[in-house]
Amino acid sequence: MNLKHEHNKLFQALEFVTSLVQLNVVFLLSILPVITLFPALYALHAVTRQWSVNQDYSVFRAYFRFFNEGVRRHYKLGIAWTLFVFVLLIDFLLIRQIDTGQTILFTGLFVIGFVFTSLSLFLFPILTHYEMKTMDALKLALFSIMRYGYIVVLALLLFTALGMLAYRSPLYLLFGFSFIVFLMTKLYLHQLDRAIMSRHVDIKSS
Repeated sequence: MNLKHEHNKLFQALEFVTSLVQLNVVFLLSILPVITLFPALYALHAVTRQWSVNQDYSVFRAYFRFFNEGVRRHYKLGIAWTLFVFVLLIDFLLIRQIDTGQTILFTGLFVIGFVFTSLSLFLFPILTHYEMKTMDALKLALFSIMRYGYIVVLALLLFTALGMLAYRSPLYLLFGFSFIVFLMTKLYLHQLDRAIMSRHVDIKSS
């Protein structure tokens, strides 16, 4: 019985690693047009959320279903999000051409970019996990930056570590990015669900 249990655990671990590689590859391929970055990130988070909640490690059908869902349900937000990314990139290129005041401009751009990245870190899990209006999702994401700032720090550390490992061997990119997204999505949604449940209990008890 123990041997069979160990075999099952090994099989599940191999299935999980294989799914991570598959998810990473399909994500990288789907962002090649660049303008598909928003639905690709939506699908990436939706799949990892499915893994976390349902223990369902399917990839391809789920990914493209969520990709289409991200385009259909959140196309206005996706357009605004993508345009903002392009504006940040253009500003970065323009600032590099300026001879004076680069430090101040780059500092301001860094702060805006950091807040935007932190907001996105929480926004995608919210969009895939809850049924709510776009403005409510944005408000919850902003609140989460203040409430769960340690998740932002942890994500920054993990992505920095991945970058250092990938510098030595690009093979780490085959599963590293999707694994970090899985961890962050699982951790954040667990904390958020607990906070919402405790709030409902407090309301009922009062």
